[in-house]
Amino acid sequence: MGAKLVAALALDGRPSGSTPPTAVRRVLHTPTRLLETRTVQLRTLGLKIRYAELGDRTKPTVILLHGVPENLHAWYAVAPLLAEHYHVLALDWPGFGGSDPLPSADDYTSRRFADVIVEFMDSLRIEQASLLASDIALLPALFVGLRDPGRVDRLVVMDGIPFPRPQYASWELRSFAKKGSLVRAALVRWFPRISAKITHIKGFYRGHSIPAEVRAEFLVDGRRKSTQDAFLSYFQNFHIEQAHFESRAHALVVPVLVVWGKYDRFISSELGSEIVHRLPDARLEIIDRSGHYVHMDKPVALTEVVTRFLAEGTST
Repeated sequence: MGAKLVAALALDGRPSGSTPPTAVRRVLHTPTRLLETRTVQLRTLGLKIRYAELGDRTKPTVILLHGVPENLHAWYAVAPLLAEHYHVLALDWPGFGGSDPLPSADDYTSRRFADVIVEFMDSLRIEQASLLASDIALLPALFVGLRDPGRVDRLVVMDGIPFPRPQYASWELRSFAKKGSLVRAALVRWFPRISAKITHIKGFYRGHSIPAEVRAEFLVDGRRKSTQDAFLSYFQNFHIEQAHFESRAHALVVPVLVVWGKYDRFISSELGSEIVHRLPDARLEIIDRSGHYVHMDKPVALTEVVTRFLAEGTST
């Protein structure tokens, strides 16, 4: 077995002598490098957005949307796997990674992030795409499907909170959403050191780690004031958008695959079941031996279920 195959399987938690899933057997690469990036200027919003592009532009497009505390390099393993069969784009949200911040704290909302997705597609002349969204990206992706169903083929959303359901969230997430919280103030002051430590302890399955260069990227990003401001502002505005989406969830017609890490300790997988129950056309896939960051914990397993789901779309 080649070194590239062994490396990919080791990252996904599979024994080196086992056979990878058929759907992704030919697309395994060594997932230890940062993604190559470039920037594009959004015409209406006037923001410079950093993104990575992989694969053949003539193939169906999949846009990867990161959570926190991350940037587009969170897709270091999944993006190359998907790129064998799809045109893959991964972007940094405004204020994160190499993207410009939004003008004010009030702009950090899920609906504004949905605007960013659509304008990003317009800037790159992408008529339609499937979206793969994790964590805070879940709700913006759902808003795009709700408001612009003709622009979205299929939606894959993971480990996020689209409805006002604090009972499903960990104490850390609830603290970030509370204005004036002393715990929140402490977490932000020592961000990213505390956030990174909590993420490592609770976010992955049994202490699974990620490549050093990716971890370093997240730490550098987290030290930037623009990232800290974006992080806090989004969490503080989040509950408004959750209530707005909940009242309209029944109107989402785009097919949705909800993916959850079985051992997510930030957001209970019970919420995944509720999301599927509330959306008209949705199904749930639980990924075993995975925590909150499914895309980094189990990239091969995730790519397999995503590829299978996307293959059902009419545009493929």
